[in-house]
Amino acid sequence: MAHTIERATSARSKCRGCGERIANGDLRLGERLPNPFGDEGQEMTHWFHLACAAYRRPQPFLDALATTEEPIEDRETLEREATAGVQFHRLPRCNSAERAATGRAACRQCKEPIAKDSWRISLLYYEDGRFSPSGYVHPKCAAAFFETADIMPRVRRFSPALGEEDLAEIQKEIVAL
Repeated sequence: MAHTIERATSARSKCRGCGERIANGDLRLGERLPNPFGDEGQEMTHWFHLACAAYRRPQPFLDALATTEEPIEDRETLEREATAGVQFHRLPRCNSAERAATGRAACRQCKEPIAKDSWRISLLYYEDGRFSPSGYVHPKCAAAFFETADIMPRVRRFSPALGEEDLAEIQKEIVAL
């Protein structure tokens, strides 16, 4: 069965991208995957908010978008972000921004330590139907790591606790290619 975009029939499902509940009636992406615990040929569905799907699972999102007849608010923006995620293969790994709690983590790009209380961008890998944390990058190394400097929509989406001043500070630190 193909991936699908449909309205949530209840508010019980959680988004695999951000962990928040998907409200009843909201549009969501259902990514169909083989069920490793079921009989051969059985499938399971992972649900995502549309924005989370465009950022975290761009190819399944684009596949479902091509076949849906649902009117989607911000369709062009979501399609552009998903297309960028396919074009720049590391971009879907971009997660949230935060201040480093210690100085022990090293940047995945430059291998230098990330100083305590400085900004860092966390990374996630998608393996076997789940997201796993996989380290950090300096904001100044983000453009080289992700192969694009346009990561702020993702940082904004997955860092809801950050204010506009924090986001502006992070944006200043990101160096364009």
